[in-house]
Amino acid sequence: MDVSKRIYSICKYLEGNKLADIGTDHCHLPIFAIKSGLASYAIGVDVNAGPLKSARENVVKEGLAEKIELRLGYGFKPIEAGECDTAVISGMGGMLISKIIEGGLSTALSFKQLILSPQSDAYRLRKSLHKFGFEIYNENMVKDGGKFYPLIMAQQGEDCTYSQFNYEFGKITLENPNEDFREFLEELWIRNENIINNNSLTEVRKTEILEVNKFIKGFLS
Repeated sequence: MDVSKRIYSICKYLEGNKLADIGTDHCHLPIFAIKSGLASYAIGVDVNAGPLKSARENVVKEGLAEKIELRLGYGFKPIEAGECDTAVISGMGGMLISKIIEGGLSTALSFKQLILSPQSDAYRLRKSLHKFGFEIYNENMVKDGGKFYPLIMAQQGEDCTYSQFNYEFGKITLENPNEDFREFLEELWIRNENIINNNSLTEVRKTEILEVNKFIKGFLS
């Protein structure tokens, strides 16, 4: 089964045998994980009936109806604590991911591992994870379809050693940058330089962007 680079990258970090995919859409991630031998059982959850219908068709087509269970509902609500080892939430913004975790916090904390891939607001998601009682134990960056996606792996624990830029870019990613992350920083620096030249910026916002670009330049040099 062909999957996106993002799904492939997420699956490389799966631990345990039982997977919960929150916002499963067409169920591509659980199907790939099971067919690749990276999971033995999966629950796919989606808040919308339409995608779940497509997911069910895909599961049946792949002959995995006994290994993948599909449930309609929001976030962690359709899942009992302890049912799965790993929960994946991807394909949505960091603020929405934060709300999903907060809304089902007791269940979220029961997982041995969360794998999160926000499309935006990674800074706020990292801060929320620490607030909710998680530690970020691994991170990476993947470029897929011309867009950059952080991969954040978290588990129950504490870590209060993050700086502003650790929250912005990921402490572990900064310590072990891959080529996709370096390319992301290069493109962000160029984009920020163009924004700085916009006369409508407030001085406060301009100063913030200049500080970010100063950090990026020092990091890449």
